[in-house]
Amino acid sequence: MNKDQSYGGLIFAVSAIVFIVYLISLTGEPWRTYAIEIPVVLGVLGILGITGWIGWTMLTTPPPAPLEAEPSTTGTGSSGSKTEEKH
Repeated sequence: MNKDQSYGGLIFAVSAIVFIVYLISLTGEPWRTYAIEIPVVLGVLGILGITGWIGWTMLTTPPPAPLEAEPSTTGTGSSGSKTEEKH
């Protein structure tokens, strides 16, 4: 088993344990309120943190440089004056 698989197994085991503890806490009356309120508060704070970070990035990023117009060539048309080479 390589290092990535070990980390994957560890993440899976921790996730399964937290899942079981969370389900048990939903059934117990004293922990039920906290089991619902804490994830909701963390989710709202996470979303507000991400939107604040996006706003800060937009505020502090300088605007892009304007695109320069390409110089126009008069009288060449769409085919141009170049000769086509045949192979």
